Amino acid sequence: MPEEPRPRPSRPAVPDRPSTLADLLVRAGAGVSAHRRRRAADLGLSGTGFAVLQVLDGTDGLVQRELAARVRVGPTTLTPVLDALEHDGLAVRATVRGDRRVRRVAITDAGRGRLLAARSAARVPRVPDPPRAHAGVIREYLLAVVASLEQDHRGHTL
Repeated sequence: MPEEPRPRPSRPAVPDRPSTLADLLVRAGAGVSAHRRRRAADLGLSGTGFAVLQVLDGTDGLVQRELAARVRVGPTTLTPVLDALEHDGLAVRATVRGDRRVRRVAITDAGRGRLLAARSAARVPRVPDPPRAHAGVIREYLLAVVASLEQDHRGHTL
């Protein structure tokens, strides 16, 4: 008599749930980032374009080199993003007086409007707030992670 085939499990053999805090942090961060990128894309912004507008908001403009550093991309990555933002009227570039090689980038009113819409759309409505008793500890942990990563980033140049 032939042996009946065994049913295959519907889930992969790899555990579905990360086992460490770092794994959970990476998974949660990736999920939030993917959600934000999709919502920004719905409004015609790349993830880097969204980041550029966020950095420029509240400044009177930044030179491209400083902007690239703050967004954490290389100048060659930033250039086509700025081309697109400028084409859409969301940012402007101007040559710095006294040095034609240096360009200052500023957000436009249209850019601020698009950023506001993107920020609203990018909010993740289903992310629950932690219980009040744990919120402070979780916030301190996340700030420590960010500070550590930023310190590590400062040690490397683009």
